[in-house]
Amino acid sequence: MIHQVQNPIVELHDLTVSYLQKPVLWGIDLTLPAASIIGIIGPNGAGKSTLLKAMMGLIELSSGYVKIFDQDLDKVRSRVSYVPQKESVDWDFPASALDVVLMGRYGKLGLFNRPRKADKEVAMECLRQVDMVDFAKRQISQLSGGQQQRVFLARALAQEADLYFMDEPFAGVDAATEKAIINLMKTMSNQGKTVVVVHHDLQSAQEYFDWAVLLNLRLIASGPVDQVMTTKLLQETYGGKLTLLAEVGELLTKKEFPSREKQWE
Repeated sequence: MIHQVQNPIVELHDLTVSYLQKPVLWGIDLTLPAASIIGIIGPNGAGKSTLLKAMMGLIELSSGYVKIFDQDLDKVRSRVSYVPQKESVDWDFPASALDVVLMGRYGKLGLFNRPRKADKEVAMECLRQVDMVDFAKRQISQLSGGQQQRVFLARALAQEADLYFMDEPFAGVDAATEKAIINLMKTMSNQGKTVVVVHHDLQSAQEYFDWAVLLNLRLIASGPVDQVMTTKLLQETYGGKLTLLAEVGELLTKKEFPSREKQWE
C-alpha cells in the first residue's frame, strides 16, 4: 500500500543506494506530505538511516533522484535541517549548549560573520522551547543524554527550516525528554513544518506519527498511520521475526496497546 501525495514536500523516484556493490535500498518510489510528522519504521538493517541520508544528499545514489519542495536539494538546503543520531556526535567537543544552538544560525549568517544579538535571542528562545535555558552556559560534555538531545533539537529549531530530518531522536532519552520532543514536533507540524523521523518503537509509532513509511531494503508501504500499521504490512516489513509483532499489529489495530502517554500522566 503506497499512497501518492499531491504536491509532495519530498519526492523520491527509483532511488537505489549500494555499499560495496550490494544494494542497501532498492528502487524506492515515495512521496511525503507537507505539515506532517512522518515515521520511517522497519527492522535493524532495513536502511532507515540510509534513506534519511539519501534524502539529505549525504550519500551517493546508485540510481534515481530526490526532489525537495519540487527542486534539487542544493537549491533549497537552507529550508532543510538534519538531526543525526546522537552516537555520531563528538560530545567532548569544547562548546556550551548556547554555542551548539548558535551553530544552527550559521546558514543565515554565512560562515565568517559573527552571531548578532538577534541570533543569540533566537538561540535562547530555542533553548527555552526545549526547557534548557538554565543550561545555556554548561559544556555539552557535562549534560545528560536527554539534555544533549534537547540541545541538538534546539540547534535544529534555530535554523528556522521548513523540513526537519531526525535520525532516532528518542534513542536513549528519558520519558520526560521523549514527551517534550514529541510535543515540540506536534507544535512544529501545526505551524506547517514537516518532520521526518527514523523510529524503531512500534508501541509509540501509532501515537506519534500522522504518516508511516514501512521499510525493509525496499518500500513496503507509505501512507496514513491507521492505514499502514496493519498486521499484514508489519509482517511483510519484519519478515520471519513477527510472531510478537503480529500481536503488536493486532493490538495497534484494536487501539488496545498500552501507550507511553498513559504511563506519563
